[in-house]
Amino acid sequence: MVTKSLLNQIKNLKNKKYRNETRLFVAEGKKLVYDLYKSKIKCITILTTHNTKLFPFQKVEKSQMKKISYLKTPSSYLGVFKIPEFTFDIRNINNSIIALDGITDPGNLGTIIRTCDWFGITDIICSKNSVDCFNSKVVQSSMGSIANVKCHYIDLAKFLKTTKFSKCAVSLEGKSLYKSSLTDNSIFIFGSESKGISLEVREEIMKSITIPKSKTNQSIDSLNLASSVAVVLSEKLRQSR
Repeated sequence: MVTKSLLNQIKNLKNKKYRNETRLFVAEGKKLVYDLYKSKIKCITILTTHNTKLFPFQKVEKSQMKKISYLKTPSSYLGVFKIPEFTFDIRNINNSIIALDGITDPGNLGTIIRTCDWFGITDIICSKNSVDCFNSKVVQSSMGSIANVKCHYIDLAKFLKTTKFSKCAVSLEGKSLYKSSLTDNSIFIFGSESKGISLEVREEIMKSITIPKSKTNQSIDSLNLASSVAVVLSEKLRQSR
């Protein structure tokens, strides 16, 4: 029997402050819930309107699922998971890092997490004013990769000032991506969707690269943030082979 208290708790997990207090987050959809259940992330409970042999579950009515679902069209599966605890120590990282300065779009962050997972990037660092990676829209967009890629929220400018990693801004100005050497482990810094890289962060950056666009279409003034991350990581992988 699913308690009213549990249903209320799930609804409250839409709130970032409550997620931080309880260290819990929500995921929806059969595949996503199953992928997270199989991962190292601790599963608290799974609610479903169906019977299944994939995992232990609590049965709920469709009317109950509709009330607690975060989706416009509720899924038949909803899982509550523990937010993993980890610390950020760059000495333990033997790879490039993606840094995000003020990213606010949850769909973009989720897609970036998924993209980093594809290219073997295990760590993302975000400025403290970036969207929470355990926001439900981020979790859904990551399609399970939230279990494999760690997002660290830090004072980005302060960190860049002290790190010995090579620091490279990806912006509208700079040397062409395809004429730049990307073989060394670096921190690739991307700015927010609307404001770009902040001045205090830009002051700590060694160099800038840009993704050249087609000369046949001058009406487009920027590339989607998640797409930019994918292009940079794809070129880095190509150069490393």
